[in-house]
Amino acid sequence: MMGQRGTGEVHRYVGGKQETGVVDVQDILKQYRNGTTKEYDSFVSHLTNPGIEPALLIACLRGLRECVTVLGKHFEVLVGVILKIDWASKEKTVIQEYQAFVLNLVSAHTFYLRACLRSLVKQFMPKLEHTEGDKIQSVDDRTRWQHEQIHANLHSLLRAIIQIVPMSPTVLMPLLSDCFPYMTKEAYLQECFVRNMLQITYYLPKLRVQILEVVVDKMTKLDVRSPRHEIEEAEPDNSEDVDDAIIFDMEDVQNMFSDKKESKTSTEEGGGPMTHTDADKLDVMMTLVLRYIQNVCYQNGELEWESTKKLYKEFLLVFERILLPTHASCHVQFLMFYLCSLKPAICEGFLDYLWKKVQDPNSQPIFRQASVAYIGSLLARGRYVHVSTVTACLNLLCHWIHRYIDQTAYLARQADVLHHGPFYSVCQSVFYIFAFRHKDILEMKTGFKFVKGLNFQTIVTSRLNPLKVCLPVVAKTFASITRLHQLAFCDTIIERNSRSVLPTVSSNTAAPTRLTNVNPLDSFFPFDPYLLARSGKYILPLYREYEGNLPEEDDSMSEDEDDFLPKADIQSSSDHMALSISPSSESHGKTSKDFLQYGISPGFKHV
Repeated sequence: MMGQRGTGEVHRYVGGKQETGVVDVQDILKQYRNGTTKEYDSFVSHLTNPGIEPALLIACLRGLRECVTVLGKHFEVLVGVILKIDWASKEKTVIQEYQAFVLNLVSAHTFYLRACLRSLVKQFMPKLEHTEGDKIQSVDDRTRWQHEQIHANLHSLLRAIIQIVPMSPTVLMPLLSDCFPYMTKEAYLQECFVRNMLQITYYLPKLRVQILEVVVDKMTKLDVRSPRHEIEEAEPDNSEDVDDAIIFDMEDVQNMFSDKKESKTSTEEGGGPMTHTDADKLDVMMTLVLRYIQNVCYQNGELEWESTKKLYKEFLLVFERILLPTHASCHVQFLMFYLCSLKPAICEGFLDYLWKKVQDPNSQPIFRQASVAYIGSLLARGRYVHVSTVTACLNLLCHWIHRYIDQTAYLARQADVLHHGPFYSVCQSVFYIFAFRHKDILEMKTGFKFVKGLNFQTIVTSRLNPLKVCLPVVAKTFASITRLHQLAFCDTIIERNSRSVLPTVSSNTAAPTRLTNVNPLDSFFPFDPYLLARSGKYILPLYREYEGNLPEEDDSMSEDEDDFLPKADIQSSSDHMALSISPSSESHGKTSKDFLQYGISPGFKHV
């Protein structure tokens, strides 16, 4: 029962009102303003008690709501205490009373808006019990369900605040970024926070691009902290024996992940936790975002084109701001890989976007090289990319290469990565695509004629000498395939290149310009094999492994011929080839399932 002067009825002692059984909040606040703090301190003390009875809490909140207009900046401490109350897990009447109070508070005093929103956002990370050694206890299904109920109450209040205070989105977005759990926090806390951030986009769609940007940025930082070789070292090798041909059967992957059912409350299904801590957190977050894409794009099992198109455009903005400039990411870029699988029009649109960047002479060379790396990797690895799209892109790429050669024929005397980086990147992508898709192309009725028209021989024999700059495993695989089909003859060029050193200019502010032997095209393709366990069920059925044999080593060069090369160069070449084939196969005794993988993508070695 509500009083006329900001009172709340309760049958307990609060602020000296035991006889009447009523909490006269307005009188307590008035006495505090006049300098009498005894009853005010008692009132605040009761609110800070975690075990406060629901009836007493309801009475206090009702009294405060009746006199909310007097809660100016003098009562910031009191408001701060109220905002720290664990209300979202209490009974329904307490939740309703608390929500009514907060809505009245932000309506009457907008300077409390930031504090109220911050309190809600911080509660996206649930409080977990710790065991001995300060370790988090495992979270069971019942605990997950309780946390979901709490989060539902938080979103109910947050949505109501956004509706009555128009400036809320402007204040909310920086808080979501600031309160995002640090990357060392437990995987479950990361999962809860990301899930709640994505939930906001359903009732606040105008913030979706910004929210996705924050989530992808945090995921990318985890991705960079989870190098491919560390994941391969940490994770147990549960794969079947691989034959000498190093062929990986995609049917096994499809059978492994054929169960499409997934829990709505857990990311555990589809694989258990990963041993590598940062990779496990990234895996959880990738699963959430991939599932979010699926939920937005599909309605009742049917692809909703308008929603899909809008989401793709928003992810494209995030890709340009976060992913394209990032060095050493391995997995987050697969969000675009998955989006492109939803409809051919999206895949073609993404390829067109990348191709425009490659052609733009005003764009930074590193971005042009990264863009063509994405083109090559997507065409090679995407099982959903039709061969007609592959041939169309190969035609564009080779036409660009021939024009470039014609324009620089009288200027170039030898391989020069510093001045022709985009050219070599385009060439390497062409060789890479052809290595993966040559069977599909040559099985076409006019496939051989089409490939002949690409004129590979002119490319490999040009003065710019792309075979010298490309990764050895790519160059040798391409040479092996083109020799088999009489399309180009590269072996003599590769043998001659192996006798010389690739000069690369490197400048340093503290040292004079010098020549190095580092190849900036190392670690080039962004869609190398996907290693995350749980989120892999979204990616692996769409992913193409290389189906072919590793080119045999050319032993024609005797030890006497090796003597013409400096020992450092021989060692560098050997290390380079070992890295290109499998970053960890030699040092850790593992067999590579796909030797056309390069570890870090889409970055370039710094010289």
